[in-house]
Amino acid sequence: MDPWVVLLGWALAIPVIAMAIFRLDRRVDERTVPFMAILAAGIFVAQMLNFPVWGGTTGHLIGATLAVVLLGLNGAIVVMTAILVIQCLVFGDGGLTALGLNLLNMAVIAPLVAYGVLRALKGHEGVAVPVASWASVFLASLACGLMLSASYVISDGAFGIIGSVAIPAMAGWHAVIAIGEAVITSGVVLFLKRVAPEMLEINGLKEAGA
Repeated sequence: MDPWVVLLGWALAIPVIAMAIFRLDRRVDERTVPFMAILAAGIFVAQMLNFPVWGGTTGHLIGATLAVVLLGLNGAIVVMTAILVIQCLVFGDGGLTALGLNLLNMAVIAPLVAYGVLRALKGHEGVAVPVASWASVFLASLACGLMLSASYVISDGAFGIIGSVAIPAMAGWHAVIAIGEAVITSGVVLFLKRVAPEMLEINGLKEAGA
């Protein structure tokens, strides 16, 4: 990525993450913390299943909507941040130079999109959850494609990937991947609603519908 795009990623992501940590710290309780850790572990494993798509890019699930549904917006941002930092520092996934942009895409944009859709479709959980899942993955991947394209333009081809390749590769393939995430997330939420509805009382569905 072009250094200016990298800096922009950090500049946009850090204030949102800091605000989420501040707000979550004011209301988090002992019951929520272990649940956040378990959820983070599950999403971490799902995200590690990467596969190549096109133009030197890869595709994978994100899990932001499930985090929003179970933890609310602030909890989701914090959990997604923790996941991405661990992936970067322990497994070298993306590396430090790309961490700010990964945080912006998957810890900020994806949860915000999911939260916005859940709010817009409040009272219609059967539609809200799959639509939020699909939209969060698609728009986060589209943002990534635009960043790759912007880096290519700004650096005159020294960084990034040309837009005609990057945008279709990211947004196109993730439009399909997002369908899988919508199915998985909807199934998990439906299962929890039947066997452990109390888990959904501290979550983003209620918060997003407030």
